Amino acid sequence: MPKPNTQIAMQSLISQIKATIPLNLAEAQLCQGQCLGCSKKMLEMLDAEISYWQYSDAIPSLKDLKNLEKIGQRTYKILKRNQLLP
Repeated sequence: MPKPNTQIAMQSLISQIKATIPLNLAEAQLCQGQCLGCSKKMLEMLDAEISYWQYSDAIPSLKDLKNLEKIGQRTYKILKRNQLLP
């Protein structure tokens, strides 16, 4: 079975991130109570990366895939720590 190319892998990663992380949380919801890391800034950075890869004609490298994965994982941890995820 052939391995997926990096464009297919990037789209798959984006789909996984969108299924796991709510990118459309309201600012009022993000900035309430205790804040252990800035959820708002991380979501903005993650959303910008995802938007770039969704609308770019550039071919992602393995480094690009790893970078998006890291940003997604960091964002998930911060949202979890701030009790914004179940």
